[in-house]
Amino acid sequence: MPRVSVVMPVFNTKTEYFKESINSILGQSFNDFELLIIDNGSDCYVADIVKSYSDKKIKYFKFEKNQGPAIARNKGIDEAEGEYIAFIDSDDISLSQRLEKQVEFLDNNFDVGCLGTAFEVICENPNKMRRFNSLREHFEIECYLVFTGCTLCQSSIMIRKSILDKCNIRYRPEWVPSEDYGLFIDLVGKTKFKVLDDILVKYRLHRDSTSNLYKKEQREESKIIQAFAINKYCNMSTKNKKLFSRFILDGNLKKRELVELAGVINDLITYLCDHGCPKNDVMYALKRKIKNVYYHTRSFRGQWNLMVSPINKIFNLSLFWRLMCLTTRGIFK
Repeated sequence: MPRVSVVMPVFNTKTEYFKESINSILGQSFNDFELLIIDNGSDCYVADIVKSYSDKKIKYFKFEKNQGPAIARNKGIDEAEGEYIAFIDSDDISLSQRLEKQVEFLDNNFDVGCLGTAFEVICENPNKMRRFNSLREHFEIECYLVFTGCTLCQSSIMIRKSILDKCNIRYRPEWVPSEDYGLFIDLVGKTKFKVLDDILVKYRLHRDSTSNLYKKEQREESKIIQAFAINKYCNMSTKNKKLFSRFILDGNLKKRELVELAGVINDLITYLCDHGCPKNDVMYALKRKIKNVYYHTRSFRGQWNLMVSPINKIFNLSLFWRLMCLTTRGIFK
């Protein structure tokens, strides 16, 4: 059996990008892998491209109709025989040492189950290539996932298959087009996260990419996932566990609810610190998220309620800053 199973879903990807993605995997310095290409109901040219390769590492599966990206990736997970599963989208590129360096790290760090890498974003204009500075260590990644959003590049991820199988974790179709974020949230509490410093992936951003076509849908679905994440991650003993997630997603709480929320936040800080989270990191993550709510609250009444909220004392939010938010009322949204 191969050590690594590389899962590549494809749906009518541009020929040039698709070939470049396949070649980037077949050209890896680490050879003990299989490449599972999941054709999600594409036109015939995709099958023709796959058939043009004679490499026995390639295993090709085809859906007659598009089943959505979550089901396609789940098919790859279910068919995978490797100890580790690496993901890559069919328009992205893995640099030649990606698998080698990720396998080496996971072989020597058994507590890490989800490993990403640094990556570059490449656009149709090659002059716009840039490095994406994602977080590196477990706690900062986990905090960001729960309180802010997705900080991991799916095409850079390698996961221990045993964790996915043992915890019965798969991509959730109901969370498309943010199914990758949902998978990472389901992994919270099940394993540790890590991102390697080396740039080992090139993430392609173009007019037909999911990130471009479904920006609004991704934002909305991410809010739903984040509410789930907050309630899961912050499993503290408080009378109103849903109040904090309502505040993060909505912001428009009544004055009496904001008073109660201050107690919930204090409970949350205590809970996280008691479970080994550094207080400075906790305060930074929460303050950043709460300030974002202030920025984007549009109604005068909502801003006024925030202005006099006891939350301000917890995070030392200055009167001047609060007045600025009251004056602008979400024009930066």
